[in-house]
Order: sequence, then structure tokens, then C-alpha cells
Amino acid sequence: MDIGIIRPYEVEYNPEDVVDLEDAIRSLGHRVRRIYIDMVGVRFGRGRVDYYQLIGRSIYEELNVAGAILRHIGVIRDFEQFVHRLWVVRALELNGVYVMNPVMNWMMASDKFISLMLLAKHGLPVPDTVVSENMFAAYNAVKEFGKSVVKQIRGAMGFGVFQVDDADVAMHIFSYLTNLNKPMYVQRFLDKVGNGDYRVVVVGNEVIGAEFRRGISWKSNVAQGAKPEPAKVTGELSELALKAIEVLGLDYGGVDIAETRDGYFILEVNPTMSWQGFKRATGINPAKYIVSHLISKVRA
Repeated sequence: MDIGIIRPYEVEYNPEDVVDLEDAIRSLGHRVRRIYIDMVGVRFGRGRVDYYQLIGRSIYEELNVAGAILRHIGVIRDFEQFVHRLWVVRALELNGVYVMNPVMNWMMASDKFISLMLLAKHGLPVPDTVVSENMFAAYNAVKEFGKSVVKQIRGAMGFGVFQVDDADVAMHIFSYLTNLNKPMYVQRFLDKVGNGDYRVVVVGNEVIGAEFRRGISWKSNVAQGAKPEPAKVTGELSELALKAIEVLGLDYGGVDIAETRDGYFILEVNPTMSWQGFKRATGINPAKYIVSHLISKVRA
């Protein structure tokens, strides 16, 4: 069976994860197909939809895969490019390829605004959050929350995340974002127990393990220097993580959960998680679980 890994030709943020996936595909007796989303062509007409890959001018490949794992869609420079790359993956799905995670669900989970709003609508605990393009709404949120966190809606690995406790200082950030036509995403700061948070990894309907990411600052991303430690999966952590994955319609993901004096809060759900810190902490490689789950979906 040919199994694809979808990512852009131009960049790979976490190459070790891709190596793990390729090794898992081969170890299970299947063939790896590298699908570069920025090199795919889609041809349609007269009731047919075909897709192929053309790398540069001359390396032509037909893309006959049974299933594919969606890693990410690259550095996005404008809205038209973003939509095009989503529809390229959707074209694969319409031609019978099982893509994991499904692209529309992947898109929602990758967006902090819609994903946390959906979790909140389903009664799951998330931090108090305000999202707006109006910088005065963001300013008022900081005035209300006091110590706050300002994030990008589609950021990752803790980059470009600010902690503020003065609304007038925060206004300089909001003014800058307004000039860039960016929405503002403001959350109440959480005082985390142990100065870190949990990442609970779910594949299918199973929690395969958890790590505690102990921060060296207020950020607890491994990419920002946090130290991953093995963590016990309690019943409450497991229940929250499984429900979050279910609400967002994902096949797998990393659910980031903070413990505070007021209980647990889901910070975000990562549909394209990096797992190198998790692997070091727990000795568990999620890649084989992910590939095995994909194969079971293809054969279902």
C-alpha cells in the first residue's frame, strides 16, 4: 500500500517527526509517498478529477495513494494561496484518499479562535478569551483580565506570544497588529501548577501517553526551552483530551492542558503536533500508532 505524507516542498518545521512517520510506514510493510502540496496539480473535467505531482519542470508523478497523513500546508503568504492548498488536500479526499487529519477539521483545529470556541460551546473548560479586530475590544479585555496573554490565531511553538499586564502597554501591540490587518487574540493569564502544562496525546479513541512540559519561563513550549517529563494520565486528563479530539473531529492530536487552582483548562489542540519531546519523556513514538490508525481507516 502506498501511504502519503503531505507537506510543502519549501519547508519542514519538524523533520524528525517526518522521519518517524516514514520509518513507521516502512516497518509496517508499506511504501512512502512524499506529497508536496505546493507541487501538486489537480486536473478535472468530464466527470473526472485527477491529481499528480510535478517537481520543478520534469519530475512527474501520479499520486495513487490509499491514505495520507497531513502534516502542514507551509508558509502562507496570502488568502488565495491558503484556500488553494486546502482545496488541493480536499481534492485528494474527494478522490477517495483517506487524509488524516481530515483537512477541514485540521483547519479548524489549527485555528485557536474557532477551535477553543467550539470546545467552549461543548462545555469544556478553556481560558477566558476575547478575539476581535477592534483594538479597543482587546484593550478592554486586558483591563478586565489583568495579566493576559496575546497570541496569534494561527501561531505555533510559542513564537510571537506576549504576556502583558498593562493595557496601555498592550495597546502598542494592538496598534501594530491593526496596521498589519491582524485580529487580536487575548486570553486571561493562567497561573499554572508546576509552571508548566500537560500534553496528552490521543490517537483514535485512545490516550497513548502524556508529558508534563516544565517551563523555564512562563511559556511551556518545548521549542521555548521547556523540559518534557513523563506524566501520569489521570481520568480527568484523559476525559478532557478524548472529548476535545472528538469535538474537533480529529483522528489524532496533542491536547495541551493546564492545571490551576481552579481546575484544568484546555489551552489548545494540535492537529499537527511535534512529538520529539514527548518521545524523549515517555519512550513512546506516536508515529507507529498514527500510521496503524490510518491503515485501519483505509481498510475499514
